[in-house]
Amino acid sequence: MSAMTETGADGGLMRVSSDKISRLMDLVGELSLSVAETVHSPDLAGLELTSFDAAVHRLTMIVREVQDAATELRLVPVEEVFKRLRRMVRELERQTGKKIEMVLEGEETAIDKLVADQLYDPLLHVVRNSADHGLESPAERLAAGKPETGRITLSAAQVGSEVRITVADDGRGLSRDKILKRARERGLFGPDEEPEPSVLWKVIFQPGFSTAEAVTNLSGRGVGMDVLNTTMTALRGRIGVESAAGAGSEVSLHIPVSLAFLDCIILRLGQRLYALPIDVVSEIVQPAPADVMGVGAAGGSEMLRLRGRWIPVCRLEKFYDEPTAGLPPLSSQVLAVVGTASGAIAVPVDEVLDRQQVVMKPLTGRLARVRASWGCALLGTGEVALVLDGNRLAGGGGA
Repeated sequence: MSAMTETGADGGLMRVSSDKISRLMDLVGELSLSVAETVHSPDLAGLELTSFDAAVHRLTMIVREVQDAATELRLVPVEEVFKRLRRMVRELERQTGKKIEMVLEGEETAIDKLVADQLYDPLLHVVRNSADHGLESPAERLAAGKPETGRITLSAAQVGSEVRITVADDGRGLSRDKILKRARERGLFGPDEEPEPSVLWKVIFQPGFSTAEAVTNLSGRGVGMDVLNTTMTALRGRIGVESAAGAGSEVSLHIPVSLAFLDCIILRLGQRLYALPIDVVSEIVQPAPADVMGVGAAGGSEMLRLRGRWIPVCRLEKFYDEPTAGLPPLSSQVLAVVGTASGAIAVPVDEVLDRQQVVMKPLTGRLARVRASWGCALLGTGEVALVLDGNRLAGGGGA
């Protein structure tokens, strides 16, 4: 589609196809890599280049601005997705026999066009769940002292480098008893195990999981929340669930603003390079021997003491099934403290190399099986770093 110019009071808007913008972003990524490769070329070693560092700094800043400008071109308001969901409410009222009010907040929040294109279906599953499972019938709501009309609030806001989209309802809340019973039937918990709510709610994203007694055109197949989980994994996002009995539930989606470029800390462990998104790294520490502790027998887990609290250590060698004989003591390494949905973890590495805005590339083919990774980061040196997913590291696996 060719560019179209719309004349208006603001001086005119130009409509450009998303394919052209994606092509521009690819070229900007290649430009960034080429600049970094040139700046770090070994041919420059030992040369006296007057004012070279100042010129490099300026060039780097300009490339960063071009990256940011290209990223903004692919940002669109989430409003269109929200409006499509609002139009579904009338159909949901007819199918459920309930009175539903949908409230939209933060529709002007900008998200990546690639994200917007994939959000509608998973969000629709969440809204349907709220309407079918969450909201009570008018009679039940009146008996509970609530307004006859149930409310579903769909909101969006940018928080740092993420967009948070929330679907909240004022219904009955998640049924701990039903979910735990079905989870025990599927062997996810022991018969006497009483998991914390934050752990229990995660099982609703298991493939095929449903507490519905019968299959309807709204729910019961156990595929809706699984679709949401799969989509969020593909978008490098994460999901949060909160619920209170009788007071409703809230599902929050945390998605990066841009999928093309990612600010990362580059780490080295042995001969391998890793990258961690900078917004998940709370600090880098080098512990004293007294601040580390082994738990269990030889080869068991390790803990880091940081300001009075103990944080589990995730050795990448163990996680990726590499040889663990003769691992260096934690006190001889630096540890990146990473925030995850289940709490902080500490990742030991040999060296922190740099902070870079990297170009992300997905892992495909056999490499798609690499655990706990968002993909690979192409560095200016021509090397490749594995971008780690802290949530899956903390969870002990996950493709």
